[in-house]
Order: sequence, then structure tokens, then C-alpha cells
Amino acid sequence: MAIEGQSFSSRMMRWPKLAAQSVLPGPAERRAFAQRRIALFFHKQFSKEMTFDRNGFHWTGTPGCLITESIFLHGHYQDEPIEGLVKFLKSRRSTVVNIGAAIGDVALPLTRHWKKVIAIEPTPATFATLQRNVRQNNLEQQITCYQAAISDVTGERELVVYDEPAACELVGDDGQVGHGDSKYLERVAVKTWRLDSLLESLHIAPDEVGLVWSDTQGFESQVMESAPNLWAGGTCLWVEIWPQGLEVHGGTARFIEVCKKYFTRFVSENHLDGQPESLDALDAVVAAIKYGEHIDVLLMP
Repeated sequence: MAIEGQSFSSRMMRWPKLAAQSVLPGPAERRAFAQRRIALFFHKQFSKEMTFDRNGFHWTGTPGCLITESIFLHGHYQDEPIEGLVKFLKSRRSTVVNIGAAIGDVALPLTRHWKKVIAIEPTPATFATLQRNVRQNNLEQQITCYQAAISDVTGERELVVYDEPAACELVGDDGQVGHGDSKYLERVAVKTWRLDSLLESLHIAPDEVGLVWSDTQGFESQVMESAPNLWAGGTCLWVEIWPQGLEVHGGTARFIEVCKKYFTRFVSENHLDGQPESLDALDAVVAAIKYGEHIDVLLMP
């Protein structure tokens, strides 16, 4: 039951029921959820940021952010795939890399399973929030934050910043973006690093990295091309496949070609309890993704 994004009259019709659920006898979970819905609504009207405790962590985020909203209402954002990956990989390596770390919604929970987390985020304001969430949870010794975009070319690139931090994306070579004509706040220049080079600068060897978690809004082909040493060392890649964004950065055909260049098998997000498939089956998986939608897969060398 959503309050946000609806007309004023629609919201007003739902308020009595929501208010009743927040105080009347019934399941405690339903009562707490209704109370959180009400609190979130007022935060969106009057607050630029909100700080709260969920799932054993102390969080700060902007009320209008999808990630913040999910953690505030449900206690997490992507904990389910994290747990699935941990069980599937059974990795004994010490380090995990989180590319496109946002406010730390993945990086913080990953500290429960890996000794060291490298959290990489290019968007300036989001990076500041990431650092704050790491700091206020006393995780500076476990999480290393680095402000950059991962690319196959070290240098500088333009980034589009939206109201929704999870949607920020790098501009394509022809000036296009995956979100098309969506309104944005600004365009900023961000530093780019090859992942192999960045890890080398941090004195992290390929055989120390058990997993790379990448969410780069269609820039996945470039991320893969940036770390041949890592994939050759046996590191797996959890990657988002969003055809709409991939088309801006070389297309889905190029993405599949690069996947087959470095990996041999994959497991989709809904089959982490099953057996890996050959990369030959990835073409059909990508072709079946509907416009505007995405899926996550684990790529295995």
C-alpha cells in the first residue's frame, strides 16, 4: 500500500485505514509497518535526510531514495541475494568488491561474510553518505571507500546525477543515457579507474577477491574489460543486466561477447540454489528481458 506518488485525494482516502493499522490490536509487524509508512511520508515532506536503525546497522539516507525507503520500511534492500550468494559461493577469500556502492546498502551487510569490503561509488553526494554510514557503524577498518567509476579506461568521464541516487549513470560515448529524457539534477565529471589497477594500488591481489558485486547502470561491459587479471584469478562477478542501459554503452551483443571472453558459466538470481549454466544460454536470458526491466546474474570464470 503506497502513499507516495499518489494523488492527494487518494492519499487522504487511505489515511484512516493506515492510521488505524498503526495503533489498533493486531499483528505487531503490520502495526510497525503502518507506523513506518506514516513516518516516511512526513520525512519526505519535511526532511532532507533521515537517520534510523535497521537490521543491526545505523543508517542515514535521503527520504526520497528508493534504497533508503526500502531499508526504512523493510529493514534491508538486497539482503536476500547476498545470503544466496554466500551460500552458493562458499568462498574462503578475504575480500569482496562492491562497484556502485550507493549508500552502503550492500557493502555494510557484506561485512558479515567477508573480512574486507572495497566500496566504490562515483556520485559525490552519495559517496559522502556512504562514508557516513561506514563511519557511524565503526566499520572503517573493514570497509575501504573509494570515489571513482570503474571503466576500461583510466581518466575522467561524465556522470548524470538524478534525484534517485540508485539511478545515477555514466554518459555514453554519443552523449546518451539509459534513462533517456528523465530529468536530472546535474552532470558532473568523475574519475575513472581500471579495477585491476585500483586493486593493485590498494595492495590487493586477485586471489584475495572472492566476489565483485557490480551495479553500474549499463556500464557492465567496461567493468569486465577493466579486470582481466581478476577474472583469470577465479573471481566471480555478480552483475546487473539492464538492456536499456547496455544499449548506451556498446549494446547487449557486446555485453554477451565480453561475458564469454572472461567467464564460462552463470547462475541467474532466481536459481542460486541450482546448477550453473553454460554461457551459451545467456543470449536467451538477455533476449527475454522486457523493456525497462533487468535481472542479476552470477558470472563464473
